[in-house]
Amino acid sequence: MPAMQCLQLARAEQRRGATLIDGQTVAEKAQKAMAGLFTPKDAAMNIAIVTINQENAAIASWLAAQDFSGCTLAHWQIEPQPVVAEQVLDALVEQWQRTPADVVLFPPGTFGDELSTRLAWRLHGASICQVTSLDIPTVSVRKSHWGNALTATLQTEKRPLCLSLARQAGAAKNATLPSGMQQLNIVPGALPDWLVSTEDLKNVTRDPLAEARRVLVVGQGGEADNQEIAMLAEKLGAEVGYSRARVMNGGVDAEKVIGISGHLLAPEVCIVVGASGAAALMAGVRNSKFVVAINHDASAAVFSQADVGVVDDWKVVLEALVTNIHADCQ
Repeated sequence: MPAMQCLQLARAEQRRGATLIDGQTVAEKAQKAMAGLFTPKDAAMNIAIVTINQENAAIASWLAAQDFSGCTLAHWQIEPQPVVAEQVLDALVEQWQRTPADVVLFPPGTFGDELSTRLAWRLHGASICQVTSLDIPTVSVRKSHWGNALTATLQTEKRPLCLSLARQAGAAKNATLPSGMQQLNIVPGALPDWLVSTEDLKNVTRDPLAEARRVLVVGQGGEADNQEIAMLAEKLGAEVGYSRARVMNGGVDAEKVIGISGHLLAPEVCIVVGASGAAALMAGVRNSKFVVAINHDASAAVFSQADVGVVDDWKVVLEALVTNIHADCQ
């Protein structure tokens, strides 16, 4: 979530600062709860893991890569799926007051970003969205900045620290949450009065790019190249994705964007053609098992991130590759 959106959400919560729970404002109740919460630095840290509608794979995969030894973990399960954050924010505040946590961890996505930001404001804590890791001893987090061009390490003394995860490619679908956690169920409340009606426009069809074993990522070109690109990709047995710059040129589906603002992929083979290797694009393919880069510019940054690099016109190289593949199959 961009910083401006986080700020807007925080201001929305500021305007709601007088909300009463049991005769006290949210801030007053939070301050009373926090007064007895924090223990010396060598004490076990309390972490609340929030999941929504039993979609646990992404957050479970992330947890498996972290070291939470010595921490006390609790599972706050929101079910069913809320439509808007207002349905669960009061319940999250009340749950935190009953079972305070130093860190409240939300799943990746815009809804997780929103809940993290707005809950932190209500509890006078801190929020950091789209984090990639959490270091328990220092209570510091890492996240990507500037289009994935750098990684920032951030720290804050405010508690609770509300975090949402960054999207990650290649999350294990069968990943499970750690066993032995106390599970607490949070049921969304009624829709707010200001919400007159809702309509679900979610596209249930999953883009083939997300599951493709081979991906061809195109960084340059125009509408005139589309047919040739599609033909080459089909002969290579690959799905086609594009850089944002290529999509902005027109003629291709905006849903095919690869990178931090689009698909994050983890194919077995990824062929990147005509792309300089901008960090925002390469973030979408960095989890590929094998990366081939083709570019006529020998100094292009894409080569430093590839397993194999070819300096040449990418159309010529792909046509030769298709010819060799078909010759080997005969």
